[in-house]
Amino acid sequence: MKLSEDKIYITVVTPEEKVFEGEVGFISVPAQSGSLGVLPKHLPIISELGIGILKLVTEKESTYIGVCRGYFEYIHGKANVLTERAIKTTYENREEAVEELKKKYNIIQEITDETRRVVQAIATLKSL
Repeated sequence: MKLSEDKIYITVVTPEEKVFEGEVGFISVPAQSGSLGVLPKHLPIISELGIGILKLVTEKESTYIGVCRGYFEYIHGKANVLTERAIKTTYENREEAVEELKKKYNIIQEITDETRRVVQAIATLKSL
């Protein structure tokens, strides 16, 4: 596949599905350290994702995808987003998508914390 020099070819995937694939002119990434903008010919970069909105801009429209943790990679005109969860949304509903992702993340975090406490309790009992 021949890549256009003034476009970025991006693929957004979760463990369950491919959410988006195509050419865009600009990407706004919700990086763990803050928002990151990427234009064609950007220097290669790898970044950890936070919970937020991935914005993909073409000449005709903008696509908004809520993402929850994962990784963003850009190198030589190609970008990949690997994320735990993704919700396609609109500009108007982007805050609701982020809140939904945060709720799911918090539930998973609570389960993880509870599991950690149970494992510690079992270890303590075994050492008695």
